[in-house]
Amino acid sequence: MADRNGRQISRLTAGALLTGGVFYGVANAYYWVMFPDDVSESAGNVAVAAGNLGAWRVETVLFAVAHLLLLPATLGLAATLGRRKPVAATIGGAAALLGLYFSTVHLWNYNAFFGALAGRGVDADAARPVTNALDGDPFVMASFAVWLLGWLVGLLVLAFGAWRDRLVALWVPLVLTAGQVLDLVTEGVPLKVAVSVLMVAGFAGLALGVARSRRVDEPAGTETATTVHA
Repeated sequence: MADRNGRQISRLTAGALLTGGVFYGVANAYYWVMFPDDVSESAGNVAVAAGNLGAWRVETVLFAVAHLLLLPATLGLAATLGRRKPVAATIGGAAALLGLYFSTVHLWNYNAFFGALAGRGVDADAARPVTNALDGDPFVMASFAVWLLGWLVGLLVLAFGAWRDRLVALWVPLVLTAGQVLDLVTEGVPLKVAVSVLMVAGFAGLALGVARSRRVDEPAGTETATTVHA
C-alpha cells in the first residue's frame, strides 16, 4: 500500500512539475509578446492593461494556473528529495514555497489590481498616489524580495539536490539556473521567450527525474522479495 501511494505521489508530482512548468513558460512568453514595452513606473501598468485588457486577463489566469500547479509540485519534489537529501529538501522546499506564496500575492496585487483599475477607466495619473505608496511600503518591498530570492534560491537548491541525488542529469539545474538568471538581468521579447524555453526544459527534466525515481527503486524491491520467497 505504501509503495502504491509512493508511486501515485511521484506521478502526481511529475505531472504537476511538467504542466506547471509549461504554464509558467507560456505565461511568461505570452506576457512579453503581448506587452513588450517595459514601464518606467508602477502606475504605467494601468495604461498597459487598458491597452489590451482581455490579454491582460488571460495572462493573469495563465500565471494563476502555473502557481496552483507549482505549489504542490514543489512540495512533492521536496518530499521526494527528503528521503536521501533532507537538508536540500528542507532549505530548497521552504524557500521555494515562500517564494511561490509571495509571488501569488504579488500576482493579485499586480495583475488583478491594475486590471481592475483599467477596467473601471482609472488612468495612470489617478493611480500614481496609490502605487507610489505601495512601492514605498517596507512590507510590500520585503514580500517582493522574498518572492524573487525565495523562488530563485529555493528552486535551484531543489534542482541541484535532485542532481546530487542522481534523479536528474547536471543539465537540468544548469538550464534552470540560466533561465532564472536570464529572467532577472534581461529585457526584451527574444530573451524573455528564451527564458520560457529554458524553464520549460528544466521543469520537464525534473518531472522525468521524479517519475523515474520510483521505477528505479522497484526492481530492487522485486528482486529482494523473490530472493526471500526462494
